[in-house]
Amino acid sequence: MYSHVVTFPRLEIPLEGCYENQIESNGQVVTVQLRPGTALFAPANCWNLPAWRQKVELMSLLFGRKQLGISMVSAPGGRSRQMLVNKFSVPNPVTGPLPHILQAMLELAAGVDAPAVLPELTRALIQCVRALVRESSGRQITGRAQGLLERVCVFLQGHYQYDITRESVARQFDVTPNHLSRLFQTHGSMTFSSYLTHVRIDRAKHLLCNYNLKLDEIAARCGYYDAPYFCHVFKRHAKTTPAEYRMKMRHDLEKKPLPVFAGRGQGF
Repeated sequence: MYSHVVTFPRLEIPLEGCYENQIESNGQVVTVQLRPGTALFAPANCWNLPAWRQKVELMSLLFGRKQLGISMVSAPGGRSRQMLVNKFSVPNPVTGPLPHILQAMLELAAGVDAPAVLPELTRALIQCVRALVRESSGRQITGRAQGLLERVCVFLQGHYQYDITRESVARQFDVTPNHLSRLFQTHGSMTFSSYLTHVRIDRAKHLLCNYNLKLDEIAARCGYYDAPYFCHVFKRHAKTTPAEYRMKMRHDLEKKPLPVFAGRGQGF
């Protein structure tokens, strides 16, 4: 229920300690314990469920369409669930080696077994990210408000399934709720609540098209804990009910089959 699922590829790298996760392997849920020198690669729309029972320092890379989100996570382990998270983002390049390396990793991860070249591609990807961050940090910092907005959007894309509010997100970024609202109104194309709803409904559409989940399960996985309210919000934005949307999209897919890429979180 509370596994990490986003619509973009992710690479999670333990820097210290042990990063314990549940992932899918050959149709079964297995537990893996990743330590420094290993990594977890999750293609878009694939899941992993961290346990956070052991102390770990983690770097998480989220390869969005426009932004590369970088999170530094410090978890104390044990009974404590109070994690320290620092987030920032840089523009995701559309040219150069990085997008090509990432695409190669996605194609290889869609296979049955992780090929031996996947770790080497991962090392190359990390070097590209390192160079990108150095280049970005060397430039004159402009548009602080725009940068903050982009970081908030990356955060919402990764945490939409939780019970988050304008107030809780404002605390996460150490700003006031009113400042957060002004940020979206001034520098964004929609309000904070509209953007969060957009992310959640977009995720719901993916689940409706690809999984035989009940509506209350889909609602919960998209941050709605009241199924009738979820259906009301979905219909207001999609101009159709969730059930009608699922039926229409599957009917369209039957008429024009699309290629299916099955990827899993790969620990290596």
